[in-house]
Amino acid sequence: MLLAGWLLLEYVLLELLAARIGWGLVLALLSLKGGLGLLVLAFMTVSAARTVRASKDLGRFAAIGFPLASGILIALPGLIPMLVGIALFSPTLRGRVTSWRHNRASRQSDPRMLELQTSEWTEIGPKKTRRKHKSGKAPLERQPPSV
Repeated sequence: MLLAGWLLLEYVLLELLAARIGWGLVLALLSLKGGLGLLVLAFMTVSAARTVRASKDLGRFAAIGFPLASGILIALPGLIPMLVGIALFSPTLRGRVTSWRHNRASRQSDPRMLELQTSEWTEIGPKKTRRKHKSGKAPLERQPPSV
């Protein structure tokens, strides 16, 4: 259902853009967009490789992940992935996505929970309670008084 909606939206956007500027310019724009996306993707991949090789800092590599995803989205055919890819360059959107991901990860791990491996714990069966054996004698209250 979502794929059909996305394709319909792509078709409508392409028709509207073609009615406005013509099919020749639309095809030229899509070709230019694909080439630009590939250039951004290549530049960001090389930049990420240099960063990881030089500093071994994975936090910096995560910051480069947004432009990498943006380059992939810009290189994909269609107008909607291009718009999403351009939006990923926005620092505000990056901050919101990062904080949403951080909040989601912190909600899943409860600080009161301990995670132990199977070699670190043993299961104890239910506690057995001692039962008093019933004697054949009646309790003192129920016996007749002795004279």
